[in-house]
Amino acid sequence: MSEMLGNRYFLARQFDKAIPYLKEALIQNPEGDKIKKKLILCFIQTGRIEQAFSLFYELIEKNPNIIIDTDIYYDDCPCNELIPEWEHKSQEGEKSLEYLETLAMLYLYCNVKKSKHYLKEASRKAENPAKIITVMNRLPKV
Repeated sequence: MSEMLGNRYFLARQFDKAIPYLKEALIQNPEGDKIKKKLILCFIQTGRIEQAFSLFYELIEKNPNIIIDTDIYYDDCPCNELIPEWEHKSQEGEKSLEYLETLAMLYLYCNVKKSKHYLKEASRKAENPAKIITVMNRLPKV
């Protein structure tokens, strides 16, 4: 029931309302990779970048194809809507580590090469780039 409600809010792009239901669904199904993929996007849109990257890292460690093989239309992935919003933010100021990590996560759903570009930039900005480098090394060569 929780996953169903979380999915409804996700589809309606009410990411803040989807989070508690998706988190509950994850408690019921800790291996729910589809739930985690949606939570990453919800966390990004609600400004919880650290939580998003933590889940992102977990999925990449398990298997990067969980995210890479996302079907943007079948999975109703909002990345095509979110990426331009985030890229627009770079025109407003400096590219922060949070900004770079966000675009790296979003792009992995649809474009590995661009994701790797943003991961590389993020690794240069990070005080401790170990997790970012681990993610880059787990991704396929493009």
